[in-house]
Amino acid sequence: MTLSMMDIDRLIRQVSPGDPQVCEALMGVYYDFIYNLAASFLCDPEEAEDAAQETFIHAALHVDHYQAGTSIKSWLAKITLNLCRDRYRRRKVRQRLLDVLKRVTLQPGPVSSTPEDSVIQNERQRALKTAIDELDDKHRIPLLLRYQHGLSVPEIARALELSEGTVHSRLHYAHLKLRSCLGESLDGMKTNEERME
Repeated sequence: MTLSMMDIDRLIRQVSPGDPQVCEALMGVYYDFIYNLAASFLCDPEEAEDAAQETFIHAALHVDHYQAGTSIKSWLAKITLNLCRDRYRRRKVRQRLLDVLKRVTLQPGPVSSTPEDSVIQNERQRALKTAIDELDDKHRIPLLLRYQHGLSVPEIARALELSEGTVHSRLHYAHLKLRSCLGESLDGMKTNEERME
């Protein structure tokens, strides 16, 4: 039986570090989110699986670092991001983080009705992917967390250990940089961000 988030929060406050119940409970609720987060950064299903398992083991071993009543999802995302960064350093290979954007758009466009529309949309997707790929990590990662993984600004701030103002600033810079690179308005994307907050 899967525990509720409130039950997990209560469990975390009651157990000692390393208790296997924590690992099992967290995996039951958050596994898909953590696996998808790791996969989008590592671009490798096997490594994502390893990183997800490592996240839950790390969380169970360091359960005393969790602040009761705060977002468990953000806490786990922070652990996952740190583990993924460590994997990059060990491999010493820069992988493209945004392969998944082949399927995801930051600003949905109208449904293509002609082959020409499809070609134009594909070109826009390639240009967008290239532009995002050229952002540095401190701007690209918040953008991914916001639009691909649907985290709120407060959740991103907690996951990256930044102030909310810094997250807003980095998202704003990323929007300006994309607008400059693409030579087209991304105001719709910014409006969507403000609506989601």
